[in-house]
Amino acid sequence: MSKGKVFQDPQFRYKDAYSGREIIRLTDYLGHSNHFYFTDPCWFNNNQSLFFMSDRDNQSNIFRYDLADGKITQLTDLHGSGSARGCWSDANQRLYFWWDRQIFEFDPETLIERQLYEAPPDMTPDARANPSADGKYVCSRLMEDIPENGPTVSFAYSRFREYFHAKPFTQIIRVEVATGAMEVIHEDRCYIGHVNTSPTVPNILTFCHEGPWNWVQQRIWGLDILTGDTWKIRPQDDGQFAIGHEYWFAGGDHIGYHGRPRDGHGDHVFGRLKWDNSDHFEARFPFHSTHFHSLDESMIVGDGTPGAVFTSQGQAQPFIQLFKWDGEQYIGPKILAYHRSTFNNQHAHPHPRFTPDGKYILYSTDLTNYANMYLVEVGDFDDLPDLTEDIQPSHT
Repeated sequence: MSKGKVFQDPQFRYKDAYSGREIIRLTDYLGHSNHFYFTDPCWFNNNQSLFFMSDRDNQSNIFRYDLADGKITQLTDLHGSGSARGCWSDANQRLYFWWDRQIFEFDPETLIERQLYEAPPDMTPDARANPSADGKYVCSRLMEDIPENGPTVSFAYSRFREYFHAKPFTQIIRVEVATGAMEVIHEDRCYIGHVNTSPTVPNILTFCHEGPWNWVQQRIWGLDILTGDTWKIRPQDDGQFAIGHEYWFAGGDHIGYHGRPRDGHGDHVFGRLKWDNSDHFEARFPFHSTHFHSLDESMIVGDGTPGAVFTSQGQAQPFIQLFKWDGEQYIGPKILAYHRSTFNNQHAHPHPRFTPDGKYILYSTDLTNYANMYLVEVGDFDDLPDLTEDIQPSHT
């Protein structure tokens, strides 16, 4: 397998049994294919192409998908376990990703990659390398290596609670793109994750104190990458809500998030605010989804639940769902597509995200034997069916 190899997975179009919308399955290969995490920039080539990850020929690599003709091009020639996840920089027209403890800069036109930085041997790098809006820096996270007590089987979130209790020494770093020089801009004894740079404000990023939401005292934090100043975003001092899954709106000033009561009673909330905590708005949100995404506050997409849930979680709602602000409240959910995903590790998390023009939703699911990417048009919100309690998802 090599860089530049072209694949032509046959697109498959079908009508969703619940919404009637046409679904386009973009990939079809004997291995998992999935788009980047929903907070990570992946669109390029005037938004006509996207980066994604795929397991082909027994190896995970980064690929390019051209929407115009369905052409798939292998971009990296990686060797080893794990998978690379990247973030696109519009300012630099380059992709940045971690692999084998190194941050690489990649040109999708020439397929040339350049090593920027290598993590020290006693620190575990994050999976994501986030470029600043002006393209001058790449920001990421390093965490002290915590050895396991004997051989164990690793699986999704298998050490999630362990890391929370361990309070590992963690650093947020800034790597200069031009020189590769690294500076530590924040460090703490805390399980830190979700480092997300603003798409438009060059010196601002968010990060989170990671762990089970009900246990984390304050989830969302802001960081000025030039001064090192940190502050709480959407302070949780009252202890009422467990807040999480923060993401930047397309404008780059506001952050969206959702939350639920810590005691398990009452409605969820959806909120948005500027990175400096101004212009804060939080709405009652009596709906549930595992992840949410939006370009602004006007329409939100969620991915419901896995296709099968435990009884304590209530009825399964394995649908791509839409919610719309009507000026007073969020209405919905409307069913856009039936995903029926298992949520088994990141490749099978639907992580629905709007295309930059807001016309389509991109999501991934292992609805079939392997995870694949799917595209569905948003269309007219009012024409979609309501997701009501009497709708029973199919399990056959």
